[in-house]
Formats: sequence, structure tokens, C-alpha cells
Amino acid sequence: MKLTELRTFVTLVETRHFTKTAEQLFLSQPTISVHVKRLEEDVGHSLLIRDSFAIGVEVSEMGWIVYRHAKEILFQLEQMQSQLDESEGVFRGTLRIGATHTIHEILLDDMIHLFSRAHPEVSLDIQLMNHDQVEAALKHREIDLGMIEGELTLDGMRQIVFARDQLHIIGAMHLALEDATWIVREEGSASRYALHRWLHASSIVPARTITVDANYLARQLILNGSGIGALSERLVTSFPSESFTLHAKGISNRTFRYVLPEKMPTRLAERWIDFLETNWKG
Repeated sequence: MKLTELRTFVTLVETRHFTKTAEQLFLSQPTISVHVKRLEEDVGHSLLIRDSFAIGVEVSEMGWIVYRHAKEILFQLEQMQSQLDESEGVFRGTLRIGATHTIHEILLDDMIHLFSRAHPEVSLDIQLMNHDQVEAALKHREIDLGMIEGELTLDGMRQIVFARDQLHIIGAMHLALEDATWIVREEGSASRYALHRWLHASSIVPARTITVDANYLARQLILNGSGIGALSERLVTSFPSESFTLHAKGISNRTFRYVLPEKMPTRLAERWIDFLETNWKG
């Protein structure tokens, strides 16, 4: 059993696609098939459900067992290498971060700049996710660190507050709350939940809604007068006060949190937190 075969299988399970796995690992598709076949021979079980009618890769029950243990083996190897590097005063490897929209669009650029400048040999894999996606990715160790608005209910996670924020309701002056189109975020977004709570408490039933999956687009639609919505206080400051009305301030007091596993967090995730706690002023 070879580490390359374990890594291939783990990637295949996570991408659910031979072509994507080959592209991600810079291998040919036949090589991916050979790796899986050899791994199946080593463990003595079929790891995939081979059905000509299936769309994408289907993992067998035995395949999920191998996947979970292979993930742990690869994780431990990464941790070993990281610790060896750190003993020489060097940080290497790839830090995988899943960040929710407000953090991704407003805070991360400065944080990445500071961290990368101090850690030139660390690669960063930053993924834009909503609250639910971060939770799922952490659960399956597809990311090392989550950066979220609010908090997760997932057991076994350490959550650390690193910044605070408020949501404000804002719209062009000519728009009335009761008749306007409302700009809302996608399902799974903490901003969407906060806005829905406020609308319900205010007895407002939107006549029309526009659902978007990014803060930038929500901001632009509000700015061009397409509707009213909830935005971070960090975005509201750029709106001209003579043309826009702040209908409500602080409908949600939000905390931004780092989330990482309590047991065996990656050393790079801990380094990101420790470094930025000292060097980033958010």
C-alpha cells in the first residue's frame, strides 16, 4: 500500500470524478484507475460501486472505511512534516481555509497579505463557503480552518472570536420598506437568517425579493436603487448619507470566529491564528 495510492483515493472520493482527480493531482486518468485498483487489491475489498448508470463516483461501504483512515494517515504525515519544518524555524505546506462571504470579501485580503509576507513558503487554499458548507468541510477535514459569522453547533470544534460586526438595514431614500424589493442572501447565510428575523419582528412581508450569493452584488444592487437589504457596517460607511436611509442599525450583532478541530488541529491553522492575533488589527 503506497501513500500515493491513498492520496489518489482520498482525492477521488472528495471530487467524485476521475477527470477532476487527475487534473488536481497532475496525473492521467488511467493512472488514477491503476492506483484505485492496486489499493483495492491491497485491502481485499471493492472501494467503489461500479455502475454504468451512475453519475460520478460512488463509494462503497468499505471505501468509506478506507477513506476515513487514509485521511487520518495523510493528516498525521502532514503534521509530522510541519513539526520537522518548524523545528528549523520554517513553516511550509498548504493551509486550507473556508471563509463565509463577509469575511471573504471584506477582511481576508489584508489578513492574507500579512500572513503571506511573513510565511513565504506556505501556500494558501482559500474557499468561499456559506455557514453550512464550512461546517460540512470541517466535519470531513476538507479544510483546516473555518472563518465564519456567528458560531457553529458542530461538536468537537474550538471557536475563537477574532472580530465583531453589525448588520444595518439600508436603502435608497425613495424606497419604502413595505413596498420595496428586498435584497436577500442565499439559503444557509447568517445574514439571511438575521434579515428574516428582523422582517418578521417588524411585520414586513416583502412584495418581491432578489436572492444573491455575494455581499458585493448585494451592495451594488442596494447602491443602484434596486432594493433594500441588510449589509455589514463595514460596507454601509461607503454609502452617501444624502441619498440613502439607514432604516435600522444593529439588527444583528455578529461575531467573526475561527473554527478548528479541538483534537489534532493542523499546525498551520494554529500558526495563522497566533500570527494574526498579534499582527492584524481588524
